[in-house]
Amino acid sequence: MTTSTSAADPVGLPQAGDAPAAPRRPSRARTTMRWLPSIVLLAVILVAWQFLPGLTGTQSFIFPTLSAVIERLTTPETLQLYLSNAWVTTYEALIGLAIGLVLGVLIGFLLGTFAGARRALYPYLVALQALPKVAVAPLFVVWFGFGLAPKVLVVVMLAFFPILVNTMSGVMSIDQDKVDLFRSLVATRWQSWRQLLFPWALPGIFAGLEVAAVLALLGAIVAEFVSAREGLGIVLQQQQNTYDTAGVFAVLIILSAIGLLMNLAIRLVRRWALAWSASSQGVEL
Repeated sequence: MTTSTSAADPVGLPQAGDAPAAPRRPSRARTTMRWLPSIVLLAVILVAWQFLPGLTGTQSFIFPTLSAVIERLTTPETLQLYLSNAWVTTYEALIGLAIGLVLGVLIGFLLGTFAGARRALYPYLVALQALPKVAVAPLFVVWFGFGLAPKVLVVVMLAFFPILVNTMSGVMSIDQDKVDLFRSLVATRWQSWRQLLFPWALPGIFAGLEVAAVLALLGAIVAEFVSAREGLGIVLQQQQNTYDTAGVFAVLIILSAIGLLMNLAIRLVRRWALAWSASSQGVEL
């Protein structure tokens, strides 16, 4: 049995009145299977963490059990201490990350667009990034005191460079045919940057931002080791000095949770921004 097509529809395409096919959603079973390896691995780690120290005879001040760490996290006094200091560290990391993002994107566009500026400035930026931040942090304390500024500057120094490099690479990898098209349409520099360069560089910017977010949290802790009156870095130092290993692990868990939440937030913003970028690829001058 054969099916004929009308002359108006020679290839059997859907007509205007046909209902569009609903997009296929991933089934619940498929979603569960995707996350199952991670869940199983986490369960194995937690079980081993709880029982291995006892089975091997490891002292609690060397490696505490999971239940001891959870007890520290759930005790009202220590939980309040951790949360109040976690907010301080997160605030420092977010402020430094925001400044590093703005500087990294702006300078990345500058170096990616102008070869002369790239040749003149990039070697010095690499040399600045190579400086050990632990050695630079005491200088910031001497110059700016024990307030927020020295800690934010350390975070900026760590977060700035990956955003700069990824932005610059994104701008330099742009399709030359698209650049020629914008020139043929007599687009202004602002129109080219807004409708072409920035959407094209967005994936690279977010790739650098994911790396920078981790480094920002690390920078805040390093800066608090050197100059701080509050923050998780100070809590870590105090617990290390008293051999409170369970407390150290509790702080590390909190830092890991903060890092995961920051990464999740960046991924959500990236999904929205890349959807906007895809809709901005058309030329409307």
